[in-house]
Amino acid sequence: MKMLMVIYRRSLDQDIRHLLKGLNVRAFTEAPKVLGMGEAGHAFDSLAWPGHNVMILSAMRNEEAEHVVAELKSFRDHLQGLQDGAKVPLRVFTLPCEQVI
Repeated sequence: MKMLMVIYRRSLDQDIRHLLKGLNVRAFTEAPKVLGMGEAGHAFDSLAWPGHNVMILSAMRNEEAEHVVAELKSFRDHLQGLQDGAKVPLRVFTLPCEQVI
């Protein structure tokens, strides 16, 4: 099993949710307001750095995780093309996962 950690700017929320729903990702945990900074900029929900991120964690079979990652990568690449190559505030990480209870 894999744990997907999907972190993205709140402005992408509707698109990401639609994509995950279309991929049949039904079980997840959401942290609706996370702050941070990275290649795509700062998100500290302040006057100087407005906006915040959303984090979704979802455990799934390895094959399903690979498919979801590929679709998220395709989505990111599409947005990047629309923005003349600008960084898209979307990061996806996979972690080994074992359900123990």
